[in-house]
Amino acid sequence: MYIPDNLQTCMRVSKLNIRGVLILFGAVFILLSCSFDYSAISESEQEKPDLVMQDVDYVRVTDGKISLHMQADQLDRFEQKRLLQVQNIRFEQFSKGKLEAETVGSAGVAQFWTATSDALFSDGVRLLIKSEDLAVEAKSLQWNNSQKKLYGPQDDQVLLKKADGSLLVGKSFSADGRSRSWQFAGSVSGTYQEETK
Repeated sequence: MYIPDNLQTCMRVSKLNIRGVLILFGAVFILLSCSFDYSAISESEQEKPDLVMQDVDYVRVTDGKISLHMQADQLDRFEQKRLLQVQNIRFEQFSKGKLEAETVGSAGVAQFWTATSDALFSDGVRLLIKSEDLAVEAKSLQWNNSQKKLYGPQDDQVLLKKADGSLLVGKSFSADGRSRSWQFAGSVSGTYQEETK
């Protein structure tokens, strides 16, 4: 019996396709028949990060302009906790349409909760807010994103330095990002240069 060459080729391709489909279905069947009990993960396993990155250099671009540049020695992601933990973070935040960083900061450790965008900076925190000519230094600071507020520890001091020579040290520091105001609810000391008109 004579079979044209192109039909023999089609039959070979057809046999290969059927084999490929059978192999694919076999692999899918094996994968679906496996079950993983994620609830049985031990506490020590939950403490291990799902992802570890070292020598991180991250740039976020918004509307074609850099809005955030962050560098860190290490970034650990804990998916179940929805937490990013960053070691030795340095960052620059840019205002919309500006080429120069509005805020420059660093911290020994930073924790970011991805579900809320809240953050905790610790192990020595430094912020420089250029538009306010204000430097902030503390052992730790906490950002509450829903309130747009920055909090210092109640029992520890936060240092504020302004370019005009003002220098304040106090406890229970808070700053409101919406009203662009700050305060100390605890004891405070230092020198404040009053603006003259």
